[in-house]
Amino acid sequence: MSNVRQYNKFVTASEVISTSFTNQATDVALISDTILEIAELAHIKPELGLDMFEELKTQNHNGTLTADNQELITYYLKPALCWFVRFEVMNEIQYNTTSAGLVVNVSDFSTPANVEQFNQMKSDTFRKAKVLLDDMIAYIQHDDQVGKFPLFGTDGDSSMPDTDIATKLNGIIFY
Repeated sequence: MSNVRQYNKFVTASEVISTSFTNQATDVALISDTILEIAELAHIKPELGLDMFEELKTQNHNGTLTADNQELITYYLKPALCWFVRFEVMNEIQYNTTSAGLVVNVSDFSTPANVEQFNQMKSDTFRKAKVLLDDMIAYIQHDDQVGKFPLFGTDGDSSMPDTDIATKLNGIIFY
């Protein structure tokens, strides 16, 4: 396993805002490199498998993407990832951690959503991201793509235990 975490992220904060945010004036500083990385690791890497993820990260970083991988990243991976980044960053935008504890960000010109509204928006954001991710996987696995993505679904490390028995979907628990 190579250290691909040092490589360029698949998307930038600006791309995330232009793709998945209603307010195009959202501050790009709210979307840190760490949030971008968390979204890649949590939502993209498990779906592609370690080998394909590392191949895409390396080619993307070095500017050596094959035509097939470029098309995959441009039309499928990036749109899905932008919505997953929005999902991951929503709590950071809604709330602020200070020395006084957790506080709700409030603007002079708006009121914060209540918990129910926030949870509904976060769930809808995840649903949109999952729709795009499922479309990406369907594209990779389609009959006309046979042989184009040979590393898809391979883990590259047989020493790891097989944990693919059950999957956990992210979501919000309502009380």
